[in-house]
Amino acid sequence: MVSSIAMDLGILLPILGLLFVVWAITFIVYSETWQLPTAFMPVGLGAYIYLEHHPWNWLMLLPLLSALVFNVSAVLSKPKFRGWVSYLNYILLLPIVILYLFNFRSLFKDDSLLRTIFAGLGILALLIYVSKFWLSDVILLLINQLYTKESRNFETTIANRFIKGVGKTRTFHVTIGGLGTVETSGFFYLYVGLKNITPYDKVRLKLKTGCLGTEFISGFPRLISRT
Repeated sequence: MVSSIAMDLGILLPILGLLFVVWAITFIVYSETWQLPTAFMPVGLGAYIYLEHHPWNWLMLLPLLSALVFNVSAVLSKPKFRGWVSYLNYILLLPIVILYLFNFRSLFKDDSLLRTIFAGLGILALLIYVSKFWLSDVILLLINQLYTKESRNFETTIANRFIKGVGKTRTFHVTIGGLGTVETSGFFYLYVGLKNITPYDKVRLKLKTGCLGTEFISGFPRLISRT
C-alpha cells in the first residue's frame, strides 16, 4: 500500500508541478499589476496548509485578494485613486516598511557597512514598489468594489488591439469607441481575439464606479451583434 501511494504521488506531483508552471506563466504574462499575485495563489495555499501551526501563516493567503479583483479588466480613472484615497494607498505600506526596519539589523548582521547601506536601501525600494502594486492597489480596488456608486452598460465598438513594449515592459491596449485607447489586462486582450471581435461588431461593456471613486471596466465585452 505504501509503495502504491508513493507511486501515485510520483505521478501526481509532476502533473501538479506542470499545472502550476502553466498557471503561473499565464498570469505573469497576461495579468495587470493587481491581478499578478494570483500567479502565486497555489503556492500560497500550499504554504498556508504546510505552515498551519505558524502564527503568520495567514500571510500566505494574501494572493487570494488578487483573485477577488480579477474581474477588473481595466481601470479608467487616471490616476487610479484620487484625493485622500491616494494617500491611503501609501499609508497601507507603512506596516510592511516598519516590519522591514524592525528586522533590518538581523537581516544584515553579517554584512559590511557599505553593503548594508546599498542592499538595505535597494531592498526597501523594491519592497515599497512591489507592495504598492501587489498589495495596497489590490486592497483599495477590492474596497472600491464593495459598494458601487454607478454602474452602466456601455454599447460601443472595439476598433483594434495592440501590444506595447516587450518582455516585462509589455502592456496590452484596446481602442474602444467613446473611451479611446485603454490599457487592459492581457486576458481582456485575449478575449477580444478569441471572440474574433472586429471593428464592425457592437459590444457591451460594464462600466462601474466604486465607493472610492475609481471607475473601471468589469469583466469582458459582451458581443451584441455582428456586421
